[in-house]
Amino acid sequence: MGLALGHEKLRVYQRGLDYASWTYSALANIEQSAAVLDHWDRAAESIVENLANGNSRHAAADRNRYFDVAFGSALECAACLDICVCKKLITVGRQAEGKAALKQIVNMTIGLRKSRSSYVKEKREEYLARRNDEVYFAHEGLDVYQVALKLIVWLDGFLDVTDLGVSYATRLDKWTTSLVLNIAEGNGRFSEADQVRFLDIAHTSAMQVAACLDLLVARHHVKVHQIYDGKQILARIVPLLLGLRGYLEEQTDQG
Repeated sequence: MGLALGHEKLRVYQRGLDYASWTYSALANIEQSAAVLDHWDRAAESIVENLANGNSRHAAADRNRYFDVAFGSALECAACLDICVCKKLITVGRQAEGKAALKQIVNMTIGLRKSRSSYVKEKREEYLARRNDEVYFAHEGLDVYQVALKLIVWLDGFLDVTDLGVSYATRLDKWTTSLVLNIAEGNGRFSEADQVRFLDIAHTSAMQVAACLDLLVARHHVKVHQIYDGKQILARIVPLLLGLRGYLEEQTDQG
């Protein structure tokens, strides 16, 4: 094989390459167009790029910064898989296969990181969803994440039976995707400040969806009853985001 750069010897880097290749094959078999597909492709590449960058840095802070991004990108990929299942773009079996690979990458990336920081420990009665199926990543246990996935499902059904035009449909797809991905990636960040920042982006995306739905009614594109269920889901998401944000701020103040 000849000479190799240091990162090429890392097992996690090779796992990252395997996952990026798997993602490329999966995307090649999806004919539809959706915002999540571009996110998924870029996040898979980001894992590889940031593992390589992190390994090349000597300062612990620099190394960890890149490893944090690789970690976040892996969580973003996992969230993309969830969205793709909701949109019926991939099978549940494909989802499980991808998550199993990502779980290995996440565990190995944590091993590379020198920090002893821990994940957010949400209060179960306030933030954790009651689930009987397997949870691969911490964010999957968050009520707000599961409710956000319900918004994805609702929006796909809504777009199937309404003719909004490309502009509105694209924006709604983009914002609901952003909502889910930022909840997932934010929960994987090691600092409360970063977690709050991603939650703020998710909150903004939720409000953009809400405002757009209201505009559709105001401009007589749809009737109020057509967006009712979507608005009800958003009415659950926003308080959950604010509650989780408040919890994180309390932890920062106590720290």
